[in-house]
Amino acid sequence: KQEQLLIQQSKLAEMGEMISMIAHQWRQPLSALSTITQNIHLSHSLGKLDTQYLDKQRILSNALTEKMSKTIDDFRNFFKPNKEKHAFSIKSAIQQTIFLIDDSFQSNSIKITNQILDDVIIYGFESELSQVLLNIITNSKDAFLESKVKNPNITIKTKKSEGNIQILISDNAGGIEDKIINKIFEPYFT
Repeated sequence: KQEQLLIQQSKLAEMGEMISMIAHQWRQPLSALSTITQNIHLSHSLGKLDTQYLDKQRILSNALTEKMSKTIDDFRNFFKPNKEKHAFSIKSAIQQTIFLIDDSFQSNSIKITNQILDDVIIYGFESELSQVLLNIITNSKDAFLESKVKNPNITIKTKKSEGNIQILISDNAGGIEDKIINKIFEPYFT
């Protein structure tokens, strides 16, 4: 029962993080939609509302709502577990992960430096890799906020070696304390 409870809590925490990231992605288009509505009202009150202006605002509004809808699809696909292995691009998986979190990181002045030079196609579970990357990067963000690091920066690199690909992630948050380093791969350890 305790293990089931921990699994459920972990899922709720993931969902909370996802909702937070969606909110960051939606803030800008929602603000822009609000501005469009206010501008239409202002144009109407000044007697300057014409068909051309309305059409332009409608097109802009549609583009913003499509962006918001795509955000939901991106997150749904990101968190959907793969049933089967398939070939995918490491570079694309990393870029998609960065895209999903970029707004929330920018709002916290966290810079992500992507130094992936060579693309590698691997065979495996893409969304699982993306979720691991997301967890590592989010842990860096938490450490930055907790330690109040000035100029927080995360660097992501890939390195080929002897038929393998390594994904190297580093940050300037101060590292993991020696007294807990041996516990970081234990289930449910935070």
